Formats: sequence, structure tokens, C-alpha cells
Amino acid sequence: MRYIFLFLFFIFTHSAYSEQILRWKLIPLSESDYNSTIVKKNCKLFSEVITNAKLEWPHVIPYKFSEETLKYFLSGYNTKEELEADIVTVWPEYRERFAKWYVLIGNNNCFVKWFDILPNELQDIIDIGFKKNL
Repeated sequence: MRYIFLFLFFIFTHSAYSEQILRWKLIPLSESDYNSTIVKKNCKLFSEVITNAKLEWPHVIPYKFSEETLKYFLSGYNTKEELEADIVTVWPEYRERFAKWYVLIGNNNCFVKWFDILPNELQDIIDIGFKKNL
């Protein structure tokens, strides 16, 4: 009986985690993201940065946050550091037992910043923003 309980507990917690991830709305990057014609002076073009990233990581399928997920991410991120962005891209890389995701951020086709992060840490930032916007 104890093993059945442990098995059901594992299934429930695993399902809850999966539903949590599914709350993110991710959209594959489109050709227009790579070929943006918006040009700002005195900045590194975000479209060029993600084009170079695509060449560097051809095995990775990149995504961008939907408007809703972007709102939650910015709200959560801005509790620690001020950030303005209109696009946040996620480049998930899985190597054996380790998953490290690269996050590249842009605003008005200007490259803002990048960082690497574990998936659960990114989830925590979005959760903070989600709870803040309830």
C-alpha cells in the first residue's frame, strides 16, 4: 500500500510540475524576428544577435515569450532589477542530465542583455510576476 501511495504521489507532483510549465506560452521565433528592419542608432541589433545565436546553436530550437508570459516575466524580474524589453527569447539546451537555458532579451530591436539560467529558476521569476499580477 505504501508503494502505491508513493507512486501516486510521484505521478501527481510530476503532473503538477508539467502543468506549471504549460502555463508558459512560448512561440517559435519567426523569420521576421531574425530580419527586423527597425534600426536604432548606438545599439547592437537584437535581430543580428539572435541570427548569430542560431548559427552558434543550430541544434537548439529557440522560442520567445508570448505577450502574457512576457508581462509576468518582466513583473517578476523587475522585483530585483529594472528591465525594459519587448522580446525575451529562450534557447533551451539539454546535455545529458543538465539543462541550461540561455535567455536573450531585446527592446525595440536593440540587444539588452543575456544570461543563462536553470529552467526552474526561470519558472520562479515568471511565478513571482504571475502572483504579483493576481
